Amino acid sequence: MVYLKNILVTTDLSRYSLAAMEHAASFGLLYASKIFLLHVTSSPEGVETAEKALEQFAGRHLSPDLRLVRVVRSGSPAEEIRRFAEEESVDLIAMATHGRTGLQHILLGSVAEKVVRLSEIPVLTIKPTPLRDSILRDEDVETELHIR
Repeated sequence: MVYLKNILVTTDLSRYSLAAMEHAASFGLLYASKIFLLHVTSSPEGVETAEKALEQFAGRHLSPDLRLVRVVRSGSPAEEIRRFAEEESVDLIAMATHGRTGLQHILLGSVAEKVVRLSEIPVLTIKPTPLRDSILRDEDVETELHIR
């Protein structure tokens, strides 16, 4: 049986990352898990600013009832996520995707993809509802299938 004692949720402080938090919170309630909310900043000098921003983000969007530990690290996001997950014996990593495609995906890459490749810990990737709705609409399917 899988027991999710420690869950890691990554955030870039965008509303898209809340989709991962929603799923993690559900698992957290089921398993009485500790949830780590991790934000990775690219510059070591920006850690203090990032900590304040993470605190504001959590205060604005997340329930104070969650067993939540806020963490800020600096460095390469995919590598820091993997490293933190291993250090804290995380049982599941939950990440929202931005749904980038085409040239933007090629140029920017995908942190979620890199984490999936690097991590030996299971990774749950969630495409936020606004992205799902903008990528695939009912009328697109109907048009493609020549239903209309």
